[in-house]
Amino acid sequence: MIEVTAMSLAHLAWMPLLVPACVERSVELTAAEREQIRPYVSTQRPRPAHTLDVSFEDKIELIGYDVEPSTWRPGAELTVTWYWKCNRALEEGWLLFTHVADASGTSRLNADGGSDIRRLYPPGRWKAGEFVRDVQRITLPADWNSERAVFFVGVWNGPHRLQITRGPNDGDNRARVLDVPVERTEPAAEAPAPVEPPPLAVLRAPRATTAPRIDGRLDDAAWTSAQPTPRFVDTLSGVEAAPTTVARVLWDDRHLYVGFEVADDHLRSTFRNRDEHLWEQDCVEVMLDPDGDGRNYFEIQISPQNVTFETRYDSRRQPQPFGHVDWNPELRSAVQRTGRANDDQPDQGYVVELAIPWTAFAVGEPPAQRPAHGTEWRFNLYVMDTRADGSQRAVSLAAPRVGDFHVPDRFARLQFVDPAAAAALPQAEAPIARENIAPPALKLPAPMIDRLREQLGLRRTTGGGLGGKLRDINSIDRPAPGEALPSAPQGPGASPGRATGMQ
Repeated sequence: MIEVTAMSLAHLAWMPLLVPACVERSVELTAAEREQIRPYVSTQRPRPAHTLDVSFEDKIELIGYDVEPSTWRPGAELTVTWYWKCNRALEEGWLLFTHVADASGTSRLNADGGSDIRRLYPPGRWKAGEFVRDVQRITLPADWNSERAVFFVGVWNGPHRLQITRGPNDGDNRARVLDVPVERTEPAAEAPAPVEPPPLAVLRAPRATTAPRIDGRLDDAAWTSAQPTPRFVDTLSGVEAAPTTVARVLWDDRHLYVGFEVADDHLRSTFRNRDEHLWEQDCVEVMLDPDGDGRNYFEIQISPQNVTFETRYDSRRQPQPFGHVDWNPELRSAVQRTGRANDDQPDQGYVVELAIPWTAFAVGEPPAQRPAHGTEWRFNLYVMDTRADGSQRAVSLAAPRVGDFHVPDRFARLQFVDPAAAAALPQAEAPIARENIAPPALKLPAPMIDRLREQLGLRRTTGGGLGGKLRDINSIDRPAPGEALPSAPQGPGASPGRATGMQ
């Protein structure tokens, strides 16, 4: 735990300098915006109140922080200043994140924004040699019921994070850097009962009788049997959110087929080459975990320009930074856009259609086999959407509910269904009402009937007593002339010894 003390004015000494190269990398900023970030960027090393030594792939370092006040109260605001150093420039699209967890380690607050630096000058624009002062003002939720507030920070880009190569972290490339005690303003309430995660989404994918044409239209007969998914939801809250998206899934003996329909009024996609960082702008994404164990899973992204990114992971986010990007599924894809990407005119959206051969999954350990009727895989579908103001939002079929797409245990269930195979299965007979079941009429040999009569003390007469209550056994159970006698039961369902005991 890092002890928190009040911030000293001496530690706020800061020599602002925005070098010309930095201005050149901020060409999209207005003059007023450049002036706004000027006090936060310098080439002189700052002196934070609390020093840290956290390295993100030796490209970005977190060298310390200031915090005020030293304790936090529910409903109150806290100011924390992070001091970053850029050793090597990153590509455009890299951002900072801040997660606040309770004492149990459960993330309760996503505070990725809240600073001018994060809004105007994120890590994707930093230049080597710069020191960046990132000031966040964060309000603790009024219903906070934990005695601690634990801060995790990191550098992310779509579904990816920079790997932490030095410093305290949680094993998921989040640096654990600050632990603030929380004051209680009233008697502590009983801890709420653990909330069960929502049930996993389930999608039934029918087997196609004819392969769909991969033309980006989803209007041929093959797709009529595939029901659309529910509308995609916000990846954190699980609530339906924009951009409005639905998807469909089919399969046959050769391919898995996926179709997306995305309503997007601002199409942004400038990438032209395979395996570029499509997640930085608009794209759809498929993640597939064939055996559902979180290992050897696959990621495919497709942009509105029909550019693809494909990779495979041995386990969650491993190997770093982007998995086995040499994996080539040799898929086929097509995109139909309603609108023109990368201009200022309003758009309507795009449709993506792709066919992934089953042979693409026969790699890694263990290699996946082509599914059959009744097989279940784990998967998730996502949409990344860049807005006109440069911000980005995301929706998914199943919400991971954390700031990371790589959460295989929250993937939805994909059930492969073959209607023809289901119809061929034997149908269960309707149960027979017990009162309609007639007792069997046994046909016993005459010597056995005589022996039974002797053992029971019965006579052949139909007179009084017990014998009078029975009909003539001779006339009921004796076989007719020429009728075959019952044989002893045979086979695995037979009752052993029954025939022997009756002879």
